[in-house]
Amino acid sequence: MGKKIKNEQFSHNGERTMENDVLSPKVKKIARDDVEIKVHYVDSIGKEIIQPTTIKGHYLDKLDIPWKEIPGYILSSVTNFQQTFIPNSDGIYLVYASQLSAPVIVYHRNTEGNLISDPQYLIGDLNRKFDTKPLEEANRFLIHGPKKPTGQFTQQVQEQEYTYNLLPVRNYQISKDLFIQTSNNVRVFDQPLSKKPLEKVLPYGTTWKVYRAVQESYNNIIWYNLGGNTWIPSTENITPKEIKKESSRQEMLDSPLAETASNISYTYSVIDSMNINRSVEIMYYKDQYITAWQTPYGDMDNQRYRGGEKVLVKKLVQLDNYSVWAELSDGFYIESKYLNI
Repeated sequence: MGKKIKNEQFSHNGERTMENDVLSPKVKKIARDDVEIKVHYVDSIGKEIIQPTTIKGHYLDKLDIPWKEIPGYILSSVTNFQQTFIPNSDGIYLVYASQLSAPVIVYHRNTEGNLISDPQYLIGDLNRKFDTKPLEEANRFLIHGPKKPTGQFTQQVQEQEYTYNLLPVRNYQISKDLFIQTSNNVRVFDQPLSKKPLEKVLPYGTTWKVYRAVQESYNNIIWYNLGGNTWIPSTENITPKEIKKESSRQEMLDSPLAETASNISYTYSVIDSMNINRSVEIMYYKDQYITAWQTPYGDMDNQRYRGGEKVLVKKLVQLDNYSVWAELSDGFYIESKYLNI
């Protein structure tokens, strides 16, 4: 009998193969969706800078390495570089070199282009974020700033610029007969643009003479000066109006003490007065002055009194708007709120 031929299969190249259901235990089958590659981020001496990343993909598929920007470092080389998912037990190493960034220079200028402070130099790690801000003490005068005040430190010098209007108000022309009338109890301030009002308010329904006015440069708010360091903005509940002076002085009312004050403005009547003849102190800042008036709410005079100065008060006069004025020994008037009476 002839020899029995074994059941063998041949490939199309004539090579002998195993049956489909038989696999040698020495051959490891690669699952197409089970290839993991570990990517390490290390410095020049191999020390890890950040946590490694494990990426997974199908066998022989394209591999995209997860590059990362690390503040203070720049990528210098790659070890075990590969472009497809093939088994790699060592992993891929991205090697970074320590790198200093260039500074960010911040300029603060006025509207004429002149620096109002020394340039600021911001230093930080490469690729780390920076944030620039206007000068705190000049923030309310800021008119222009950089389109992007934030960014990242790079190897190139970057510049940021802020522009301020240091003359935030301009003179506003008014009539010499201009007054304001209050339609509520309204706040007053010691200077234009001030955010903190004075303690006292102007009473509802009273009328006050305006001596000068300024307007904010970048909006329509007008600040009216009511004499001395008393200002009121147009945003308050007030109505500006012109009142022409009469040819004759408005008749005064006698006070309950049978005393009348001479030279009182035509706008108000005296409702009370009292002789005191007392030396008092100007309650104000020692480096600033209080303006003297020829008459209450009348004409201001060039005479001024320094804070802390002693003056002799002859008489106190209360007007029908409830303001109290002190007549001094030299004949001028100042509001009693500036005196330690």
